[in-house]
Amino acid sequence: MSVPKNPGLLEEEEEESYSTAETMDPELYRATIEGDILRFVRAMEQGQPDRYHSPPASCVQLGPQRNTVLHIATSFAHYEIVKLICKDLPFFVAEKNAKGDTALHIAARAGDSLLVLLLINSDFKEGGLAEKNDEGNTPLHEALKYGHEEVARILINKNLEMPYSLNKEGKSLLYLAAEAGFVTIVRLLMDNPVGNNSMGGKHKNKSPVYAAIRGCNIDVIKLLWERDPSSFELRNGKGKNPLHAAVCMGYTEAVKFLLDKNYEFAYQNDKWGNYPIHSASNKGLLDIIKFMLQQRPDTRDLLTAHGQNMLHVAARSGKYEAVKYMLKMPGVEKLISERDEDGNTPLHLATM
Repeated sequence: MSVPKNPGLLEEEEEESYSTAETMDPELYRATIEGDILRFVRAMEQGQPDRYHSPPASCVQLGPQRNTVLHIATSFAHYEIVKLICKDLPFFVAEKNAKGDTALHIAARAGDSLLVLLLINSDFKEGGLAEKNDEGNTPLHEALKYGHEEVARILINKNLEMPYSLNKEGKSLLYLAAEAGFVTIVRLLMDNPVGNNSMGGKHKNKSPVYAAIRGCNIDVIKLLWERDPSSFELRNGKGKNPLHAAVCMGYTEAVKFLLDKNYEFAYQNDKWGNYPIHSASNKGLLDIIKFMLQQRPDTRDLLTAHGQNMLHVAARSGKYEAVKYMLKMPGVEKLISERDEDGNTPLHLATM
């Protein structure tokens, strides 16, 4: 039995909410999606004013998702129509659809350099460079998010003094560039005099350092270290340091770099009391385990918050190749016989 949304009203008296979607002249819509510029011009000349715009914007018509002809032409990469609109009706570049996207957002997301150039070289608000959509993304955010380095470079060079901000996910442009592995873009952003991108977005889960590690981008990691080593002291939301993060990714190259730059990373635990050597043991990462023990042999003596050594952790996780390697180490007897806080030796855990 269904329950009325408003129990105080009878079913036939319930409040109802309806809406009518926007609609575009069929001929104009067809001409735009097909890229027929002659039909497009004729349809535009015959267009009727809508209720949202007054002259000179009275020719604006909107589709069901509030897309203008410029949004549509950009989506279909109809360059001649886009060029014509930017030249004769430049105010279109600032129009937003139902998702808050301008045409430049669409072009940047698609990675189309020619469309981007047409839009930003229009005579209206530089093509909407600084406009944000409903996700808080500027066109530059979109270009970086979808991995379009050339488009990102074009957008930055168009306005080097444009201030940069975080999107609704809390991601900075520097974070997105680091995640994508765009060294040149990272350098441009960090050199920006007004963008506050020295190491922008220093949030626990949105640090450019962790973005670069997650993206396995060693050149970006090196650049970030060169510019600001102190940024590597930031822990993520799980209390892990950059070495933890690199180990968890199985990113051996970053592990070697980080351990070389700051050996103290190996002796810092996370919020659960685990050290990087335990993270490597838990995943059975032999190459990383071997390297860490070669560089910092006493990490074998580190214990988790539950009193477990690396052999406990590997045995508990069923990483038997790692266990076999550890059993061949000199002086391993201490690790084998060591009991955790529950009284278990590594052998107990291996058989559980």
